[in-house]
Amino acid sequence: MKKYFQRLYKKVKEYCVAYPAVLSGFFIYSYLLYCVIHYFYKVRSLSISFYDIIDSFDALPFMWLLSVALVKIIDIRTKLYQSEEQRLKAEREAELIQVQLQTLQEVSRGLQHHINNPLAVVKLAIEPARREARDNGKLQKQLDIVEESVNKISSALEEFTKAREYVVKSMGPIVGDIPQTSGGENNGVD
Repeated sequence: MKKYFQRLYKKVKEYCVAYPAVLSGFFIYSYLLYCVIHYFYKVRSLSISFYDIIDSFDALPFMWLLSVALVKIIDIRTKLYQSEEQRLKAEREAELIQVQLQTLQEVSRGLQHHINNPLAVVKLAIEPARREARDNGKLQKQLDIVEESVNKISSALEEFTKAREYVVKSMGPIVGDIPQTSGGENNGVD
C-alpha cells in the first residue's frame, strides 16, 4: 500500500512539474467554486449586500497572482535543473577529452622512444662504416644519405612529440569547454 502511494505521489509530482498551469488552474477554480458556493449560501439567507459580494470573492485576484508565481517558480526551477545538467555533462566531456589528450601524449612519447632506439643504433653504426669506407666515395654518399634520413626521422619525431600540453579551457556558458594547445596559436581566443 505504501509503494502504491509513493508511485502515485511520484506520478502526481511529475505531472505537476510538467504542467504547472494545470495545477494553478486547479487551485484557482477550486477556490472559485468554494467562493461561489459560499456566495450562494449567503444569497439564500437573503441578507446580501455589496460588501458580502466583495467579501466572497476578495481573495480570487490574489489566488491568480499566486498561481502565476507558482508557474514561474516551477519554470525557473526546471531551467536551473536543465542548466545544471548541461554544465555537469560539459564537465564530464571536458574531463574525458583531457584524459584522451594525456593518453595521446603518453602514446606518442612511447612511440618516439621505440623509434629513437633503433635510430640511435643506426647513427652509431654510421661512424665506423665511414671509417671503413673512407676511400670509397660512392659508399660515403650513401652513408650521408642514410645519416640525413636518420636525422630527418629523428627531428620529425621530436617535432611531433614536442612538449605540447593540451589544456581544456572554459569558454563561457554558451560556448562550453573546448581543448586548446598551450604552445600553439589561440586564433584570437584567450
